[in-house]
Amino acid sequence: MKKWIIIVLVIAPFVYANHKKPLFIKHQQQIYQMATNSTETVDEAVYAMPQWEGLEFIDWKFVTATRDKSKQSLVSYGIADYIKVVDQEWAPKAFELTPKEADGETK
Repeated sequence: MKKWIIIVLVIAPFVYANHKKPLFIKHQQQIYQMATNSTETVDEAVYAMPQWEGLEFIDWKFVTATRDKSKQSLVSYGIADYIKVVDQEWAPKAFELTPKEADGETK
């Protein structure tokens, strides 16, 4: 009985991480919110922008990531509803945001 409890305790975090891994749309949302310094929900029009084609989505078993296709560099990674944006300069360059827009202010 103890053996099965230990097996469940070892396997459960992997099942949870696989079930809760963030999808590409969550990476896009986090990257765009980080670039604009806002916490508001992202419009559907932002997801349709052609700049997102510069990102490649990678789905490993428990971890997801995005990387820049041209530079082959990591932009973000995520595991179990946690997303970390590594390259914080990718979005301002890709969307050509001015410093004011990057601070969340619009004209």
